[in-house]
This record gives sequence, structure tokens and C-alpha cells, in this order.
Amino acid sequence: MNTKSAGYRLWIIVPVLSALNQACIKLLSERMAGTPFGWHWFFTALFTPYAVAVILLEAFGFILWLRILAHTGLSKAMPITATAYILILLLGWVAFGEPVLPLQIIGSALILTGVWMIGTATNTPKEAP
Repeated sequence: MNTKSAGYRLWIIVPVLSALNQACIKLLSERMAGTPFGWHWFFTALFTPYAVAVILLEAFGFILWLRILAHTGLSKAMPITATAYILILLLGWVAFGEPVLPLQIIGSALILTGVWMIGTATNTPKEAP
């Protein structure tokens, strides 16, 4: 496995982890909806499988993000995290039955376009004609 393909996999995994993290937060919020807020709420939430998943996903995502930043500039790496918005939109539709509106599809296309433009931009100045 070459280093470049491993780097690309990390760039795919981080937004996926972020989307899964948000799904677990959503499931946790639904589970806790009827519980009055306070210490009991906190400890009940903390020891649910969803909270454990959130903590593990967050920790693993943090470690992978550090690996990405060790080899990539922040201005190049950060835009790829915007793809998580699209994954969350898809996950909301598939897992939670949330509607996907035409403006959301257009916005997703614009996000992908922006991420592609930032990711393919070079620092090499063009020569004058």
C-alpha cells in the first residue's frame, strides 16, 4: 500500500466518522428526549451505547485528523471535512427518513465543487504571456 492511497483513505474516513458521530448523537438525543435535564440526565446519557460510540468516534476521528494534518496543509485538508455535510444529509434521508430538498441537492453539489476547487488548486504561479 503506497502512502498516497493511504492518505486518500484517511480523507474519506474522517468525514464518514463525522457523519456516523452525528447519527449517534441524533439517536442519543431521541433516547434522552423524555428525561428531565440535570445530573440524572447526564449520567443516564453518558452510559448509553450511543454516548460510548460518540466518544469513540470522536477520539478515532481526532487521531486520524492529526495524521492528515501532519502531512497536509490546513487550508488543503479542512475543506474535505465539508463533505461530511453531504454524508449527513444522505444518512438523515436513509436512516431517519428525513426529506432531501432540491436546494439541499444543489447546495451539496456546490460543496463538492468548492472542495474539488480548493483541493486541486496549486501554489505555482502562472507564467506571464
